Formats: sequence, C-alpha cells, structure tokens
Amino acid sequence: MEQNLSDAKISGSGTIGGGKYDNVKISGSAKIDGNIECNSYRCSGSSTANGNINTKEFKISGSTKVYGDISTEDFIISGSSHVLGNLSAKRTNISGSTHIDGSVNTDSIEISGSSSIDQDCEAEHFHARGSFKIGGLLNAGDVDIEMYGRCSAKDIGGENIKVKLGSGHFIHELMNLFFSQSKLMVSIIEGDNIYLEHTSAKIVRGNNITIGPDCDIETIEYRNELNGGNNCKATLKKID
Repeated sequence: MEQNLSDAKISGSGTIGGGKYDNVKISGSAKIDGNIECNSYRCSGSSTANGNINTKEFKISGSTKVYGDISTEDFIISGSSHVLGNLSAKRTNISGSTHIDGSVNTDSIEISGSSSIDQDCEAEHFHARGSFKIGGLLNAGDVDIEMYGRCSAKDIGGENIKVKLGSGHFIHELMNLFFSQSKLMVSIIEGDNIYLEHTSAKIVRGNNITIGPDCDIETIEYRNELNGGNNCKATLKKID
C-alpha cells in the first residue's frame, strides 16, 4: 500500500468514491462507488460497496453488502455481510451472519455464527461451531464441525474430518426449540481419517472411519479400519 494516503470516514450519511485509501471507517450509512484499495475497511454502521474491495483487514460489526469480490488478510464478521462475488482471505472469522454468492479461498475459517456459501469453500483449516450451508465442495486439510443447527454441503473432502453434535447440551436443546434438529446433510464425504455423528450422506469413503450416533449413510467404503459401520445400516465395502 502507498504511503501518505488519506482516511475515508463516514459518521453520518455519505458516499466514498473508488480509489486508494489508508483506512475506511463507517459508523453511519455509506455508499462506495467503484473499486477501493485500503489498509483497513471497518463498518459499525451500514455500507454498500458497488465494486471490489482489496484490503488488509475487512471488519464488520454492523451491516455491509459488497457487489464485487473481496481480497483481504483478515475477514472478520460479528454483524452481517453479503458478498455477491468471491472471497479470498488468509484468515476468516464469522461470529455473525454471512452470505457469499461466490466461492471462498482462505487459509483458515472459523464459524461460530451462521454462514452461507453458494459455491466452493477451500481452506487449510475449517472449524465450524454453528450452522452453515455450502452449495459446492468443502475442501480442507482439517474439517472440524460442531453442529448447532442444520449444516449442509454438496461434498466434503479432507485429510482429517470430524463431525459431532454441539457439546453445550443446554444451548443445543434451547436452539432445537427454534430450529430443525442439528444434522449434517451431504452427498459424498472423502478423507483419510473420518469421525461422524448426526450425518446423512450417500457415500463415505476413507482410510480410517468411525461412525457415531444418528448417522444415515447409504455406502461406506474403507481401506484400513471401520468402527460402528453396522450402526447405520449402510452397505460396507472394503477397498484397496
């Protein structure tokens, strides 16, 4: 980023033109016209961006809608955001609500709120402690899902995959009064080491597989070890 750039601040209602800035800070209501590049983009109010955002930090505690792509080091959402393009980030942390129409490519993603990704999600580490919906492939080295509400993906691939029910029993029971029973809905799960609870899948394929309670799986294909496979009445196949 160039030095001696000016800040853009909106505390009431206003418009920020496209261009390069140091810090963009919105505590009121703002409209962004065009692509912007900045060191940080922070919104505790409401903002609409009609272009792409390239920044080191994208932090939303209010409400933001972006009609283009976001490229950032840190994508932090404690409010609500809607990205109509793609997200590229090093670190993604969602404790609020986020809807991404495109794909997500990130080193690590932490979800403790609610997320919807219409296309693929690619990460080294995927940790979810809430609910999510992924329209395409979830592909990560480590997939760690603790469900509080419904979760779904078209397919899941990874090295180590763990899916279990949320451990806060009181919170889980309270949420089930308002939401459908927590379960992961997916077509194919493929990985090296897989542990599943409360999962519905057509095919689960891996080296070492453990099937926990409340799983509905049509076919299990395993290479080395299978534990609990008979609990879900699946067709079992030992593969080379």
